[in-house]
Amino acid sequence: MTKTTDAVWKSESVVAYYLERKASRPFLREQLDVMLKVIKGLGRPVNRFMDLGCGDGILAAMILEEFPGSDGVLVDHSPPMLKAAEKELAGFAGRIHLCEADYGQASWVKPIEQYAPLDLVVSGFSIHHQRDSSKRRLYGEIFELLGAGGMFVNQEHVASPTERLADLWDRIRVDSLYELAVQQKLNKTRAAVEKDYLERPDREANLFSSVETQCEWLREIGYVDVECFFKYFELAVFGGCHPLA
Repeated sequence: MTKTTDAVWKSESVVAYYLERKASRPFLREQLDVMLKVIKGLGRPVNRFMDLGCGDGILAAMILEEFPGSDGVLVDHSPPMLKAAEKELAGFAGRIHLCEADYGQASWVKPIEQYAPLDLVVSGFSIHHQRDSSKRRLYGEIFELLGAGGMFVNQEHVASPTERLADLWDRIRVDSLYELAVQQKLNKTRAAVEKDYLERPDREANLFSSVETQCEWLREIGYVDVECFFKYFELAVFGGCHPLA
């Protein structure tokens, strides 16, 4: 059995820390806009989709609103995250299927196969917790769940090409978190915010891979129209389509 590195996400305190700060992520709205444009422009009509590593359901909510006839399968291995998603998506209760599953294990796909073929699979800041071998395996499993013309779009943390750029990204991210702390009147210094960021409990679960490498994996698996649609330092939106035939 493959050992996973992201058990920390089953902690309610870690989940709460993440959800409180997600709005400070740079260019979040722009990333979501890019995802929608790509989905609407390249994918087939969305009737059934999967949100893999769904968190609190931010991507699922966007798709459910944009495609009123759709229903979604929300997959996460974290009970606190699934609980948050169920609360956030209460207005879509009849259109969502919550599934607690660890996609770090190959067996995760068995309970999902009943929903295939899928028109769309999305994931947001989740798959980077897997080792490279697990990422590539997962992309292949997603490919098999997609119907002809279906699309996979991944909003993700990716590796910086150099240590200097990784350090620069850390400074940019700390700046955004400090701005959030000021807005929330938390009375924290930038140094304190930086300490929290660098010592946060989920940091060791991050296993970043370059976006170029991941796009090449998708092509090797058989995805077409593979592209990185958005990139800002360690933030990227990339994916591809299952061939039409």
